[in-house]
Amino acid sequence: MNSTRYKTKTGDSVPMRILHLCDSLNPTGLGGYESHLHYLSKELAEYSHESFIVTQSPSQNSPESIEQENYKIVHLPGNYLEARKWELFSFPEEERAGLVDQLFKFDDLENNVSVLIDQLSDSIDTIKPDVIHAHSTYVVFNRVLHALVQSERIKHIPVVATIHGLPKPLILPNSEKTTDYDQLVLFCPFDLVLAVSDTVAESLRGYLAPIGLDNIIKQHYIGISLEAFQPDSKKEKKWDVAFLGRLESMKAVDVFPEMLELLKKTQPTLKMVITGEGSLRQSMLDEFSKRGVTDMVDYLGVVDTSEVKEIINSAKIFLYPSRKEPFGLSIIEAMACEIPVITANIYGPTEIITHEQDGLMVTPGDAQALASAVERLLSDRELYARISTNARKTVQIRFDMKIQTKKLVEIYSALIAKKKGERA
Repeated sequence: MNSTRYKTKTGDSVPMRILHLCDSLNPTGLGGYESHLHYLSKELAEYSHESFIVTQSPSQNSPESIEQENYKIVHLPGNYLEARKWELFSFPEEERAGLVDQLFKFDDLENNVSVLIDQLSDSIDTIKPDVIHAHSTYVVFNRVLHALVQSERIKHIPVVATIHGLPKPLILPNSEKTTDYDQLVLFCPFDLVLAVSDTVAESLRGYLAPIGLDNIIKQHYIGISLEAFQPDSKKEKKWDVAFLGRLESMKAVDVFPEMLELLKKTQPTLKMVITGEGSLRQSMLDEFSKRGVTDMVDYLGVVDTSEVKEIINSAKIFLYPSRKEPFGLSIIEAMACEIPVITANIYGPTEIITHEQDGLMVTPGDAQALASAVERLLSDRELYARISTNARKTVQIRFDMKIQTKKLVEIYSALIAKKKGERA
């Protein structure tokens, strides 16, 4: 990649090389932070900055690198711990327990980190980044970065992290039960930790304050591309309701069968589209059948990033009723398309939506409340129109990736200047 091929937006912009670091990239499709990096790299390129995404190889035959339009993905094999994880996930859930001992060893994590220290160091020497930006790294690359910081091999490079989620339980290869935030406490080699919402920032302080690191936490909304996500009035509305996300209890997808059963009484022709994968996929589909609402659902599985905006614009309403959502990137994507959103009235979504102004909020897990909100939007044209218009305005003012990228570049520049000052 050559930074001179990018148009510089500001005359005084100094091209930077940013090494984005991820423990994992989902090979089955882009999730929240993968999608964020995809669009962020494009926006950074507009400022003449180069992006490299370094991650663990998702399979044992992964290419060393993949060239994308605005960034390059670099795969580090380590001891193929990540590849073996995805191999395990390729088997049906009921078969996985019996395969764990075949695929993993007690000391896998330590061995993987040991190998990756040199592999990442070599990549850093090749890329020569001005900034290393980790994204929700907890177990693997936090340990690797900690080792490189301690050995002073990346002494003059600022290291920043963005935490995209709230604490989640983890089981390490040695069977230790922990959480990702507890792992962050053990290995926190960062000059700055960015939280994608106030909700995440508050949670991080609860973990980092006891070890005296709450001063490195800064809230920074990540934003979306308003060019990629915009209204399309020509799109046929194939579906009344849409959900795009992971099929997990946290996302409250288990309430959809009951919600549709309730809606069938008053909206018998209603159609819902669902995309994504997760542990509740089969049980949710079985419950649709049990309740007699399968004909109301189009389940598309995992879809490519390029299809997301098309599906959103093909629906009248976007549902995201998560029980514990750290922020809600999908929420602002739908809002940018002027599609009214019904979401939860707790955690991250409360930082995005003002109830009845640019969206509707319900108590998570309440199928009746969700069904009532859907009926209300479908029947009240004035409310629907007001929320649609206000939704995009909210995103334009608060969550435009152009604005957030400019702020991020300023954060990078301040960290680089600080490092230079320390060297002087």
